[in-house]
Amino acid sequence: MNQWSGFLKKEWIESIKSYKLLLIVTCFSFLGILNPFTAKITPVLFEKFLPEIMVSLPEPSALDSWMQFHKNVPQTGMIFFILLFSTIVSKELEKGTLTMLLTKGLSRTTVITTKFFIISGYWIGAISLSFLITYSYTAYYWDQGTVYHTVFAAFGLLLVGLLLLSITLWGNTFFANSSGGVIATLLAFGALSLAAIIPTTIKWNPIVLLTEASNLLTNMTEPNELWLPCLVAIGSTVSFVCWTVLHFKKKQI
Repeated sequence: MNQWSGFLKKEWIESIKSYKLLLIVTCFSFLGILNPFTAKITPVLFEKFLPEIMVSLPEPSALDSWMQFHKNVPQTGMIFFILLFSTIVSKELEKGTLTMLLTKGLSRTTVITTKFFIISGYWIGAISLSFLITYSYTAYYWDQGTVYHTVFAAFGLLLVGLLLLSITLWGNTFFANSSGGVIATLLAFGALSLAAIIPTTIKWNPIVLLTEASNLLTNMTEPNELWLPCLVAIGSTVSFVCWTVLHFKKKQI
């Protein structure tokens, strides 16, 4: 445990020195503010530049703000996060710092589990930050009584993010280069998206946790209908972390 906590402290300090923490806070704070702002300002922009369209546009609501959350965070925040941590293993291998620690007795299991722990912690913190800011501004501008399951919808996004980040870690460790993790994540996301076209896969496919966000918010889908995709996302995340540990133990460094 001392070895694990010591390496975790080292990862935490490095993430601060490399401005990762600052970048995450800045990005997800901006997204949290952007969600309600976009919902609020869109009708104003249409009224100014395209007044003829305003006739058919409804008044902005809390639902519009949360729709922006489930558009901006997956499309911008998640991509930013994956790119930020896409070299978390390969960069240290290239520099030789990790090799030196391993030769001094650092467990390879500790390396992978600690790195995934800190990535997960940052991702949970980032989603929570953006969620709370969006919630606060949305509550200030609109009544949220017509929006449902906001917490569960965000929880689904969190689970998909953890799954993709575990694949990024696996790809970066397996290929040991800067593009390996990103390519592996893109391929996995593409495969899940293509599989979602087949109706029978919707019952278990984790990608449904993203596509069903709008239906959750409008109460057209109940959270208990998505328990299987949640379990698949959690199980797949654990599996990828375990595969990464097993591969890293056998890897020649």
